[in-house]
Amino acid sequence: MAELPDADELHRRFFGRWNRPADRERPEPRALRPDLLQVPGFREVAPEELSPLKAERQASVLEMVEKMVAAARVDWAPLVAPHDVLSRDGLLALDASLDDERLRALLDASDPEDLGNDWFVTACELGAVLGATLEAARTSLHWVADWPYWESTLVERRTGHVVAPFHWAIRRLSAGCPNTGLVEKIGWCLGLLDEATRAAKVARP
Repeated sequence: MAELPDADELHRRFFGRWNRPADRERPEPRALRPDLLQVPGFREVAPEELSPLKAERQASVLEMVEKMVAAARVDWAPLVAPHDVLSRDGLLALDASLDDERLRALLDASDPEDLGNDWFVTACELGAVLGATLEAARTSLHWVADWPYWESTLVERRTGHVVAPFHWAIRRLSAGCPNTGLVEKIGWCLGLLDEATRAAKVARP
């Protein structure tokens, strides 16, 4: 069985062609975002103010993300039954099902020029599920809508940390993905945000 492509290659192959024209024309295409990034200027800024989109467009994008979560619940129900995919047990079952053999089959059946191809849909549904799980676990994490919708991020308002769930998903579906499972990675992220929040409280005059 051929080795899976790395995350950067999958991002270029399946996502790059659908980016905005200005992004496609850059000498260096938009790259994968870090798992967790702190932007001090984002602290205490309302998520709608951080979005480059107008209010109506923001609402439309976030509705699309919610629809991806709903679709994932249906599409992955056979893989995670009897659990919900947003639960800890559901994520553990999903993680176990996304082995290299399954991912290779998804890639072989997917035409990057078809926006509805199986690999792309899996990545988008996984990103939406990861984002919804993080948002539910931490009330100070809020979606910041962007376009295409898979460039939307979660921002921790108290610390200015940015999480890119759809980019997490691309890494999970690639070669050399971390040994850390989805549940463990979510726990790692929430733990770092807890530490950052405590540090911010101590530093606050």
